[in-house]
Amino acid sequence: MTSVEPILEVRNLKKWFPVRSGLLSFMQEKKYVKAVDDVSFDVPRGGSIAIAGESGCGKTTLARTILRLIEPTSGSAYFEGVNISDLTREELRLLRLKMQIIFQNPFEVLDPRLTVETLVGEGLTIHKIEENEAELRRRVLAALENVRLMPAKDFARRYTHELSGGQLQRVAIARSLILEPKLIIADEPVSMLDASIRTEIMNLMEDLQEEHGLTYIFITHDLAQARYIADYIVIMYLGRLVETGPMEEVIMDPLHPYTKALVSNIPIPDPTHKRHRIMLPGETPTPIDLPPGCRFKPRCQEFGPQCKAEEPELVEVKPGRFVACYL
Repeated sequence: MTSVEPILEVRNLKKWFPVRSGLLSFMQEKKYVKAVDDVSFDVPRGGSIAIAGESGCGKTTLARTILRLIEPTSGSAYFEGVNISDLTREELRLLRLKMQIIFQNPFEVLDPRLTVETLVGEGLTIHKIEENEAELRRRVLAALENVRLMPAKDFARRYTHELSGGQLQRVAIARSLILEPKLIIADEPVSMLDASIRTEIMNLMEDLQEEHGLTYIFITHDLAQARYIADYIVIMYLGRLVETGPMEEVIMDPLHPYTKALVSNIPIPDPTHKRHRIMLPGETPTPIDLPPGCRFKPRCQEFGPQCKAEEPELVEVKPGRFVACYL
């Protein structure tokens, strides 16, 4: 992927959920939702990659499996050479100081009964990093200033219902930053916000990356957002990677039919610009017991006979470009 040392290496990661249907399910053949299915990629230290695809393609499950918020079915994720899957509960707790996640909906994540000061300082309290109350407060105020919530003392004493959506997301970012992590997984961090606020938050995240040397995994269904914040992109479809590569190369010259459709629908702020938009037929098929062959073939307008028999592997077709397609 890149010559820069990877901070995270994901290898053949799988997360399959068993499907239970009715009281006699134990007598039936087991079926699985293959939410993440044999996924491998690297994340360069200090870089930012985007994981993109339609809703239901497995992006969030992949993020949670990497962090072991849910246990993987098989495969591994290595953070700075350490296999996360092999860690004990205590070792994992310590590692999470270095790996943090920003969830999609701050309204669901932040407890409305707590003040902003308590919410932001909660990680320090849990990990017993700052036992001195004055020092804890100093770090909380510094974290709020980092995310441009000023005056910090004023915001620290507020509750969530007194904040706007953009301010809440800044609080969520401050909660992650206060632990001084090296890697942040941002799960659609601006999808709940107004368009004008989205750019502010993404600009803030870029500034914080530069100031603190952060590494980002940015999860989104919006390729315009992905292009704005990331320099490498991973395209997912029904739990599998279908194309990966440097952001500008993929956007300017998409190779997989699914990527071509996504790119063709990126909004362009010019009403006079005409282009061919690819509209995929039908709906995303169920991920339960997928038929043999390429899982994109029911919606693909380019598939051939070879697509029906075997699923294509992700192969390098250009330096740094990987595609899972027979074409």
